[in-house]
Amino acid sequence: METPHPGGRLVVVDDEPVILTVLQSVLDGEPWDIVYAQDGASAVAAMAEGVDVLLTDKNLPDINGLDLVRHAREKTPDAEAILLTGYASLETAIEAVKLDLFDYIVKPPRDIFEVAKKVRAAFERQRMRRENRRLLADLSEKNAELTTALDEVRRAQGELVQSEKLAGIGTLAAGVAHEISSPLFGVMGLAEAIVDESDLDEIHEHAREIVSYSRSIREIVVGLTGYARDAQTVHDVACDMAAAARDACRLVAHSAAARESQLEVRAEGSFWVLARAPELQQVFVNLVRNAAEASGAEGQVLVTLSRLGESVVASVEDTGPGLPAGAEHQVFDPFFTTKAPGEGTGLGLNIVYRIVTRYQGTIVAENREDGGARFVLRLPATEAP
Repeated sequence: METPHPGGRLVVVDDEPVILTVLQSVLDGEPWDIVYAQDGASAVAAMAEGVDVLLTDKNLPDINGLDLVRHAREKTPDAEAILLTGYASLETAIEAVKLDLFDYIVKPPRDIFEVAKKVRAAFERQRMRRENRRLLADLSEKNAELTTALDEVRRAQGELVQSEKLAGIGTLAAGVAHEISSPLFGVMGLAEAIVDESDLDEIHEHAREIVSYSRSIREIVVGLTGYARDAQTVHDVACDMAAAARDACRLVAHSAAARESQLEVRAEGSFWVLARAPELQQVFVNLVRNAAEASGAEGQVLVTLSRLGESVVASVEDTGPGLPAGAEHQVFDPFFTTKAPGEGTGLGLNIVYRIVTRYQGTIVAENREDGGARFVLRLPATEAP
């Protein structure tokens, strides 16, 4: 097969030698690979090498010009066609429209040079159609790549949230181990005492204490496993923000970050929002733990919840040194931290921000007038389940 001409391939068909000679004199010199044929069979053979634009007479001795157009479209689906005819009729015009012909010229044309102009226009329309298809294909490919990249980003974000949560568990682990060791020691001691005890009332008392200690251990473990749970496995439901705040404070109190007496939750009743409970708990654990660490051993952390219009408002404030000047707008940026090197990942507050905004909420950081920092978050309120 011949190499396609860079300007395209034009096949010209007419059974009248004079017309063909005139067309050749007009078209020669154009930037196309041009083949001239006096009958349909020769045109079919020429189109076997390719065709971009077909300029054909309607009435040929062996093949109807419209059938020749159909053959060209079988070879090249986007081939353009211009029909020449000396016998214009409504039927022919309708067929031309059905075949989406580029143009329909009645012989003899008033200006033979108009034929060349129409052929140029046919090549241009084909070029534009091909360019549009290429652009659409590129756009579709880029869209698929962007969709894949977006899915990857979402997956990475989910992993980041979970990894930051697990990193938080590491911080809590030492304090939790200490909290568990005390009731566990009591359970072991009472269990050993029961072995040598003969007084049934005393045995029952020891058993009740063992149950009490065991429940304390269970409460700590359940709180920690609930915090560690992957929120992607939990559906959005009506959650009580006050309960999430109290659970978070209990977890932080079990850690080395704070004592229970340093943490206070002020919430009258329940405050329902549509969210995933593990993620709400993660928000408060991050905020309360940061506040406790900033406040120090003698500081206080206050969590307040209230209803304001159609929103639930929660504030977490501390008695620490407050935020550095200008940091109010940076604390939610990834990897931004005010802690000493090696003491923080700089991801906790960024994850808090992304969780809150995913639930159509807002969160802002500010310094209190009497010292310390305050984080205020709002989430749309919902009905109690």
